Amino acid sequence: MFTILYRCRREGLPLHPEDIEAAPVHGELRVQRKGMKRVAVLLAADRESYVVPLLDKVRLLAINDRGILLTGFEVYPTRGLKGAGPIYRQTWWCETNPNRQKPTADPTEARRRERERAARQVGTSLLRRSARRGKYDPDISS
Repeated sequence: MFTILYRCRREGLPLHPEDIEAAPVHGELRVQRKGMKRVAVLLAADRESYVVPLLDKVRLLAINDRGILLTGFEVYPTRGLKGAGPIYRQTWWCETNPNRQKPTADPTEARRRERERAARQVGTSLLRRSARRGKYDPDISS
């Protein structure tokens, strides 16, 4: 079925609601059984290529007249012959009724919030690792 998909996480971390609405993707949603688990994919118009990385171990969290909420693990393709690509937690909000228009979020505001989040992460990591930086001695000249 044709779907407007909103990714709710980036590299496993939850996004702000306005950031989620700023980057919708369109395609055909398919949920398939693969062995003992389910896999969800969003296919492009050619019905062969993926629009976003596939969602593995899919669970249905909610379904209503506005859409479907799916959760699972986003699997990225491998970069070489061996090993597996990165795997992150992901949640998809899928609108199955694309006729309804939503107000679009401001991309500059979304970038500003992303920079603030990154700055907070750097600040908290510096506070946690204070012993690694060493003691500050202003008398030592470089």
